[in-house]
Amino acid sequence: MNIDKRTLKIWLPLLFVCWLISQSMTGIVYSAQQQGFVRDDAGLFSSSEIDKLNTELSGQEYQMYVNTATGMDEAQGLAYANQIYDRSNLGKNDIVLVITTNPNYVHLVFQNAVLANKIANSNERTVQGVTDNEFVPSAQDGDIVGGVLAVNKYINHVPLTTVISQKLAQVGLNWGSAIALLIGGIALIWLVIWLIIRLNRVGKLRARRQQIQVQHDQIATSLNSLIVSDLFKELEMGFVTGQTKEMIEQLQAQLMQEHARIATSQQQIDAVTISIGTVKKSATDLEHIEQQQTQWATDMANVQQHHQEIDELSRTVRGIVEASKVNLEQVKQTVTNLEKQYQYPLTAMKDRIATIEHILQEADQLDEFDFIKAKEPAERADQWLDVLLEDIRLYGEWVQRSQRYTAEIDNTEQELRPVVEREKLKLTVDDPFRILEHARAEEIRLTQLLAGGNVELIRQSMTIIEQDIAEARQVVSDLIRFRDESNKTLAMAQQQMTDFRNMPEVYNQEVSRLQAEYASVHIQEQGARYQEIQKRQGEVNILTPQIVNALHDQIQQYRQANTWSEQVRESLSRMEQLRTEITSYKDLLDNQKQSEQQRLLHLQEDYQRANNQQVAISVHPDDTQQVQAISYDALEQAEQMISGSLLNMLKVKEAVDHAASATKSFVERVEELTRQRQEAVEAIEGLLQEHRNLSARYFTTAITTHVPMLHRLIEELQQLVSQGYFVQAQQQAQEGESILQLIALEYKAIYDQEQERKRRQRSSGGGSGGSSSGGGSRSSSSSSWSGSSSRSSGSSKW
Repeated sequence: MNIDKRTLKIWLPLLFVCWLISQSMTGIVYSAQQQGFVRDDAGLFSSSEIDKLNTELSGQEYQMYVNTATGMDEAQGLAYANQIYDRSNLGKNDIVLVITTNPNYVHLVFQNAVLANKIANSNERTVQGVTDNEFVPSAQDGDIVGGVLAVNKYINHVPLTTVISQKLAQVGLNWGSAIALLIGGIALIWLVIWLIIRLNRVGKLRARRQQIQVQHDQIATSLNSLIVSDLFKELEMGFVTGQTKEMIEQLQAQLMQEHARIATSQQQIDAVTISIGTVKKSATDLEHIEQQQTQWATDMANVQQHHQEIDELSRTVRGIVEASKVNLEQVKQTVTNLEKQYQYPLTAMKDRIATIEHILQEADQLDEFDFIKAKEPAERADQWLDVLLEDIRLYGEWVQRSQRYTAEIDNTEQELRPVVEREKLKLTVDDPFRILEHARAEEIRLTQLLAGGNVELIRQSMTIIEQDIAEARQVVSDLIRFRDESNKTLAMAQQQMTDFRNMPEVYNQEVSRLQAEYASVHIQEQGARYQEIQKRQGEVNILTPQIVNALHDQIQQYRQANTWSEQVRESLSRMEQLRTEITSYKDLLDNQKQSEQQRLLHLQEDYQRANNQQVAISVHPDDTQQVQAISYDALEQAEQMISGSLLNMLKVKEAVDHAASATKSFVERVEELTRQRQEAVEAIEGLLQEHRNLSARYFTTAITTHVPMLHRLIEELQQLVSQGYFVQAQQQAQEGESILQLIALEYKAIYDQEQERKRRQRSSGGGSGGSSSGGGSRSSSSSSWSGSSSRSSGSSKW
């Protein structure tokens, strides 16, 4: 933080005065001793608890020493506590706390008039009140360490006004002057703190304004550098036209608009005056300027990006044009070399070069003055050049390949003729030599295309020739394969048709097996299969003579024979599949029947378990009667159907499916009711447990006004559960919460009355006294923490 010298001259004396006042008040603070503070003769504490006590008791204004003993009554324990205090040579701010067991008492001894006065003016009033209300409640709950720390906390935490008044009395000041001095000192301290905070904020605001100024200067510098860029110089000198000029002018107008904000922004920054009295206004003004500057920086970034895109576009377009011009010259030279090498005119290739050259000339004329308009023709010329370069690269390879086609066609013909003669192929429809003649005609056309240099047509022609050569070879191979496969199919058909001669007997036998146990719908399924076999047999009987005729040496329609052979093979395969289905159908139905019987048995077991469960939990009949009846009827119907004769397995499955759905609904309903009963029982148990907790918390089992109401409610809830009204029991159990709240209030009132009675009884016996030492009076007290004297016992049957 930067503070100027004039500010220091004004506020330094005030800071010095505040320091003097703070030094004058240091007499109010007392230092504390630090040592081990626990002696546990009765073994009440663990080592970790002793460590905790030593840590918590250290560093306090009033230092407490803790001793434990056992086997002392109240008088003996108090005498023992005073003996420890006398023997230990303690100071006026030292306190002795003695805890005795068997019986249980706690004794607090100290000798300090100021502390005694503070306790007398506090809510506890007496020393015994401190031990009764701070130590006893925790000790009764088994937390003796908590009781010790509660006493220590109360002794060492007194309201600030009381402490200050006592300290001022010790240094000879009256209440009025002390309060006035305190208020004045606090006000002065707050004033100094306020000034320091203000000066700190002023320094931060000035740094903030400086940062804003730096950012302003950076944006202004960027704007000024853009205004004098080469792009705008070309515009001013008239070097750009058309679309390019329009775009640059728009950019220039936007840039000048942003440039005009420099002066406005600077005026706003200069107008901000920062002082102690204008901190809030200055912060608001700077925040407003920062928001505007952020938007300005964003707008400026967009302008810079647009400028960069246009500048890069100008260089890119001009670069493409120049590179394309160089590539075009290389292409011309390459075409000239090809023309000389192969003695071809290459007219089509030269025409493409002329077209590219025309496009490139258009782009070249535009790129200097309107590079935006020149972009499209420049890119188009560049793309066409790339394609042409690739075609030229391939042209030499294609010329060499074309020179091998004549030999390949001749070799293919020489290779195929011996095969045709050996296999005695008549070549009526499929003729490989006619295909080769087509390839020779295309080869002549290819020569003409090569001379012109039309690359795309050359590629198509070469593809035709290569496909013809491959097709001629494939035709011969296919004819031989079709013939052989068709002959195999004829042999297969003859063998399988022989095997199917006994199919009528097999079918009748399987039908007879079904008729004894299963319904006519299954007989009909077998009949449909047998009819399809007969249909397939008819197709085979029709096609096989046609295949034989097509395979005749004088006809040789091998391709058609292959088509018919595929149909025959498909029919034979389907016939075999149908025969397997016919012969295995009875076994399939038997397996389905067994499976459904097993499934039905499991459903009946589920039904019985659910029925037993609803009886066990005493379900009300209205809750399950309908769903149980539906399940029972469905199971009975399924049982009757599956035990009958001439079974329709489709209907059997439907019946078992229905029984499964109905039984599932019944089981789920019983499970839901079981869960509702459990929740109702837990709600009742929760009420009972909460009542037991209240009795333990307030050490009473008294039958107050609302306890019988709770008992009656629990009896009603238990009766609802026994009658099967589980949901109603849960709903009424919520009434028990309000009853328990009233019981808690009654128990607390009983507990508070008992505690007040004990307090009055002990106060009447004397809560402070002892011997005189060092000119002061000693305070001591004893409290019992067993809690047994106020405990009542009793029980109620529920």
